[in-house]
Amino acid sequence: MRRLFGFGAVAVCAALSLLAQTSGDKPVVKRGDAAQFAAPSAPGAPDCVYSSPAHGDPSTGPSTILGKFDAGCTVPWHWHTANENIVLVSGLFQLTAKGEKPIVIKNGDYAFMPARHVHQAKCAGSKPCTFYVSLDAALDIHIRRRFRPRDSAGQGPCQR
Repeated sequence: MRRLFGFGAVAVCAALSLLAQTSGDKPVVKRGDAAQFAAPSAPGAPDCVYSSPAHGDPSTGPSTILGKFDAGCTVPWHWHTANENIVLVSGLFQLTAKGEKPIVIKNGDYAFMPARHVHQAKCAGSKPCTFYVSLDAALDIHIRRRFRPRDSAGQGPCQR
């Protein structure tokens, strides 16, 4: 049984090694201080949001992006097709998911936003916010112009 397990483990490692060799990916190092930001980061994003691709092509598929918000910049209620994995580099970043209380993340904090989950984001401090975001699909943004969260009593804007 141990031999069979050992053989299986070797076979899986060999297959993964072969897959990694044929994927064409190479190690990547991008210096944050050398990033060249473009605005807006995605069609429909506010002008106060910038991005610099670190790995992959955000317009066609999975990627990692160095993002930047101007101080006070708010992206209104929106959602993305991709899952977002966010690590804040600098600033105070406020995330509010639909139906949840706002959460402020700080330098080194991690946040996950599931695909198609309505949320808003704001650079809450007096300095710009920079962050890495890793996406498992192409970057898009779908602004929800009519969404307003319910208050603590569970009432929407038309019920107040």
